[in-house]
Amino acid sequence: MAELELSIEWLSSGGDDPVFRDTSAQLAIHLDGICLTRNEDVWSRTVRDTALVSTYPLAMWFASSWWRLNFEPLPQFGIKPSLDWRMAHELGAANHGFVWPRILFSPDGEAINIWAEQLAAKGQSFQYLFGLDAPRAVKTDIFQHQIGGFVESVLNRLNALGHIQTDLAALWSFVKEDSSNPAIRRIRILEAQMGFDPEECPEEVISEALRIEGSAGPDAMSELAPVFGRRAGGTGLGEIDRLASQKGMQGRPQVSADDITGMPFAGPPWQRGVDAARQLRMLLGNPAEPIDNTNLLALLGSTENQFNNWDAPAKSIVAIAKPARGDAFDYIPRKRHPIAKRFEFARLIGEILERPRNDNNWLVSSDIATARQKRQRAFAAELLCPIQSLVEFLEGDYSESSLEDAAEHFEVSERTVESLLANNGYLEIPSAEPKAPYRLAA
Repeated sequence: MAELELSIEWLSSGGDDPVFRDTSAQLAIHLDGICLTRNEDVWSRTVRDTALVSTYPLAMWFASSWWRLNFEPLPQFGIKPSLDWRMAHELGAANHGFVWPRILFSPDGEAINIWAEQLAAKGQSFQYLFGLDAPRAVKTDIFQHQIGGFVESVLNRLNALGHIQTDLAALWSFVKEDSSNPAIRRIRILEAQMGFDPEECPEEVISEALRIEGSAGPDAMSELAPVFGRRAGGTGLGEIDRLASQKGMQGRPQVSADDITGMPFAGPPWQRGVDAARQLRMLLGNPAEPIDNTNLLALLGSTENQFNNWDAPAKSIVAIAKPARGDAFDYIPRKRHPIAKRFEFARLIGEILERPRNDNNWLVSSDIATARQKRQRAFAAELLCPIQSLVEFLEGDYSESSLEDAAEHFEVSERTVESLLANNGYLEIPSAEPKAPYRLAA
């Protein structure tokens, strides 16, 4: 995991607002030794690692965005989210006339993923010089410690200079008070996951979310809330009930978490998914060859006849699996195409392998960018199309027709083949994961 550091060198500066003036500083932001505040002053032709700003608006932004910044995931990778989402996750939203580096914070349930772009600010004499080639993940507790420490430093500076009663002090007091109360903290997290600022979620919506969480479980609700929470002004939560009322495919999984030796949080989500898929293949005695539908579905305790006859609910945007009697599940997929259904069932197998004993949470598969969904996608790709087997099958031929043959051989989509090759350094294609989840520039 990456290390994040914010350092402050207090300064005296001019200005009409004493709170802004007395919190002026040279600010430096480092991420794994990379200085994201390194900048050039075009007029003076000087380069330095610190930016002269007032830390007050930045601390206010961190405090006001605290819950969403830590708990609201990126809706879907590659698609620019709403302006409201960006205002809670892009550092530039601190604004107040200062030029801030282009940094994006996006939680995934385990860590805070940080992107930074080095883009020229037109008409500005002040240009930031460094970005990141790839996102870096900071453990959530480390991120909270660093950002909380930054806010406290600004408050200590204000107190030392006689500014006791400030908006920042009041706001941060609310954040700490809510964090210390387990019931309120859960509500704040749910609000954030649904895309609401604190106390802005309608009471009936949060009540509905808590009711659904009682059935689905907190882990499942953390995946469902970002998908349905703000749809149609909060009424989208009703879609969860309608989905759950569908009659699904019954099956008792033939594998469990006891079958693999993966360690929670031992690496990035995608790596844990790949490792689990490889362990499962070794357990099955098939480390390299394609897995047909019969064997794939047997792992879920289902049959090919059920697979072929299942018709997904219209316009479903998530797949779920509800615990049923004994160790069985009621599977309610969303995909209709046979290849897409294979991939989705493989994702559910990966989820079952991560499920602790006596866990009654629903299993959820969606398109959002949480750690759980990243792990699922990586698991399914490696289970159905092991990268080494894929490379051996292609024999160095990465032409379009050869990739089509590989997709047919492993019974996966061409996109899965291309993504596997790109993410493992065998192929450069536009569909490979970009350096940022979307263009940070307006």
